[in-house]
Amino acid sequence: MKDPVSGTEYSEEVIKKALERDNISYDALVAEIKRGRVVLLDDGKILRRGYTTGTCAAAASKAAALLLAGKEVKKVEITTPVGVKAEMNVESLDDEDCTACVRVDSGDYKGDTFNGMLICAKARRFHVFSIRAGMGIGIVKKAGLGKVGAPDIYPHILKSIEANVKEVLPGGVEIEIFVPEGAEIAKKTVLPMLGIEGGIPIFGATGFIEPYTEGGYKHVIDFLVRDKRDILGVSTGEKSKRIAVEKLNFPEDKMVVAGNFVCYAIEKSKAKKKVIFTMPAKVCDMLGIDAHGHFDLEFSSVGELVERLKSADYERLKAFFHTLAEALSRKTGADVYVFDNSGDVLGSFLQTENEKQS
Repeated sequence: MKDPVSGTEYSEEVIKKALERDNISYDALVAEIKRGRVVLLDDGKILRRGYTTGTCAAAASKAAALLLAGKEVKKVEITTPVGVKAEMNVESLDDEDCTACVRVDSGDYKGDTFNGMLICAKARRFHVFSIRAGMGIGIVKKAGLGKVGAPDIYPHILKSIEANVKEVLPGGVEIEIFVPEGAEIAKKTVLPMLGIEGGIPIFGATGFIEPYTEGGYKHVIDFLVRDKRDILGVSTGEKSKRIAVEKLNFPEDKMVVAGNFVCYAIEKSKAKKKVIFTMPAKVCDMLGIDAHGHFDLEFSSVGELVERLKSADYERLKAFFHTLAEALSRKTGADVYVFDNSGDVLGSFLQTENEKQS
């Protein structure tokens, strides 16, 4: 049995353990696996996937389009970016205004700030197909995160919304995406610090939210790195990914966001060339480095250290992160780039240069 989201093959032994451990019927478990809703760990534990803001936006948009077409909507089925169908409940309907909302369900990822939030869409007739961002959608304010001033809706999500809407309403239509609580919820996250202001991003690579346990997310990484044979970029987060794409012109379709599992992704990859993109605090974490032991000044975070030394002792700062980049490169066999919040390269080490020097 294959997981359609991650591509992981579940053995009969793992399925048997899951059936025994969770007291679920075989048919019910198979149905959930085929829908992409569950992840099975080696010990048989079943973890539930959720749906991303991008999937919710696509579902709300399709539901709004159905309302515009004069149809009743209680549930809606969409196709996620990995081709798996998702059926979602629709709520907060306004038939007259052709507005529909879908609530984010984060599954067993308990730390998701967006869980329970409504993602909404309003449809109206238009001369062409168009998508616009309304209230509660984050706006890019810093270079290196995308087009400055543009709403933070990922390009593949825009394509997903268009494809799903056109299944039910192929003519001209304008879809407005909005998140009623987006601005308030975003304030409780790191988004403003990263340069996304006024709301949340509409994103999600596969359309599913993974349960962020070690075993659960590794399944996804296995899938994401599997077919990238020539070059692979692995980032610690969305910000370092965006900087790599925007400023270094790294191909976006060769990127994987791995979070705390960067070294695992590099280890599992069969790509000929591997590149790590990271932020200062993350490279310290990966190497187990406490920056306080290397600088004789007070600072509360690595981010604060970087901002203070950029103006006071930039060369020392760059030397420190070059050393860390080299250490991580030697540990993983990958090229390494360390960025600051402005998108500048604080430190880097390239395997090709190292090979020439050897």
